Amino acid sequence: AESIVRAIPAGTKLLPVLKCDAYGLGAAEVARVLEPLEAVVGFTVAHVSEGLALRNAGITKDILVMSSALPWQLSAAVDANLTLTCGRAGFASELQAAAKAAGKTAAIHIKIDTGLHRIGFAPEELGGLLEELKNAPSLRVTGTRSDGTFSHFSDTSDAALCAREYAVYLRALDALRAAGIEPGLRHVACSAASEQYPEYCLDAVRVGRRLFMDAPTAPRGDILEVSTWRSFVTMVHPRRAGEQIGYGGAVTLAHDALIATVGVGYGDGLNPALASAKAPVLIGGKRCTLLACCMDQCLIDVT
Repeated sequence: AESIVRAIPAGTKLLPVLKCDAYGLGAAEVARVLEPLEAVVGFTVAHVSEGLALRNAGITKDILVMSSALPWQLSAAVDANLTLTCGRAGFASELQAAAKAAGKTAAIHIKIDTGLHRIGFAPEELGGLLEELKNAPSLRVTGTRSDGTFSHFSDTSDAALCAREYAVYLRALDALRAAGIEPGLRHVACSAASEQYPEYCLDAVRVGRRLFMDAPTAPRGDILEVSTWRSFVTMVHPRRAGEQIGYGGAVTLAHDALIATVGVGYGDGLNPALASAKAPVLIGGKRCTLLACCMDQCLIDVT
């Protein structure tokens, strides 16, 4: 995280993305490490359940739920002081009712749809939202400022497209300001955008993949290994040349080999394409070859 702060424009904060259990690395554990850092202004997750899990783990900084919460989730989200994404018609009214019932003020980030077309308001659709907000005194945005306004680029590999989508985002900010609403925390850059386009880093950047690994296509060299994936050998067995191993006889052995079974597979997140690429696996400190990947076990040549 500190290396990312050094690489982005001065003053830009971090919004670590801890969805899907922090990409499988443990959201609570990662959040506990990052929360004390001054540059971390809060965290983002995909679903209300993930935000509740972080609160239950003792995380106190702001937690933004980036997808559109469902009506039956709002009471628990308000009670846990989660910040919710307002990105569809009717949501502000639903959240107003839940916040009023709880006797609390709810925080929102307004989502602008600039081209990805998942959730969010196009600039010309903000009029409907503004009408809803007039009748939503329990939402922190009303009459002053949103806690945040954000968007997401649809293709960070296309610089021209990003520029057009950023222009749409700026139009939406202007529309909010014209209605008397300050945008609050502005964030549009994900990990890839924060690496390629410093001009889009704004008040904060949402970093998920970049917390754990360098850019896969154009490494910058400033991200150190922060985690390792370890499993155990469960069996070792000699196999003859010509024998087939793996689902569908995925591999025909070209030579007599000593094959190890390891207790991890694609159900745990091991990409089967790594077997096709004959990826290296360290066993006993030596580089061995991944041959086949099943759901909960894989096969490795340890000859």
